[in-house]
Amino acid sequence: MNVTQVLLAVLAHAHSTESEEVMGLLLGDVTDPVRGGGAVCRISLAFPQIRTDRRKDRVETSPEQMARCSAHAERLSRETGSRVRVVGWYHSHPHITVLPSHVDVRTQAMYQLLDPGFVGLIVSAFNRDAATEAATVQLTAFQALPDVDPQAAGGLIRKEVRLAVTPAATPLERSFSDVLVVQRMLLMEENEVYKKALASALAASSRSSAVGSGAFPTPELVEVHHAGVYQAHMARLVQTALHPSLAALEALVAQQRQQEAQLTAEVAALEREVAAQVAAAASGRH
Repeated sequence: MNVTQVLLAVLAHAHSTESEEVMGLLLGDVTDPVRGGGAVCRISLAFPQIRTDRRKDRVETSPEQMARCSAHAERLSRETGSRVRVVGWYHSHPHITVLPSHVDVRTQAMYQLLDPGFVGLIVSAFNRDAATEAATVQLTAFQALPDVDPQAAGGLIRKEVRLAVTPAATPLERSFSDVLVVQRMLLMEENEVYKKALASALAASSRSSAVGSGAFPTPELVEVHHAGVYQAHMARLVQTALHPSLAALEALVAQQRQQEAQLTAEVAALEREVAAQVAAAASGRH
């Protein structure tokens, strides 16, 4: 996993809501097993998904989004000249353990039917120690394996996959494009929820007016109510997702500028040292 871009994108997405799980796909490549070791899955980009089901303990996406993500990976492969494909998925566990549930393990097994190298990543967020008030974030990577227990009757168990955070190695990994995609997907998701809820409420209001029951408010009030809820959700997104991501990016920019200043000073010192050596050599010849 890339240390800054992918991790920042996944954490920003995981912290966008603490009442429901979120999920996304992971793009990168899986290398062939080397002698004495296993295959290595390098994650280069995170691609968040618009949820088709928003629950506290479950999250789902659509096959259409999966297909779009695969097409995006193929496009990146052509543009960069490096192999990029969907190599895994991630989702959040707000306020609960980082360990995968039996549903997570079954989902992982389904993905592995398509690609044996597919990995799952879980982010446990919004955990706070009651005594110290310290907040912690936990990550785990896993795969699904058949249970060797003869009594398991085709059951599955999780296999923990070693997770390492490494520096960016390619221009694609240094682009921060997935961080921007997280914010865009969150806005699109809220907009979709708003439009569906408004359409459903307006239809119910129209049916109520047609029968004269008066059980629902007028369409005008329905629109005002849902517009207010939508604006409140957008404000929450700015507070919980957009603003922290901008703050993190600003911190990275400040760090890069500091490193640039240090390197510039080192280059200037080396240039002075070289110039002094050249001058000393020239004076020695005379």
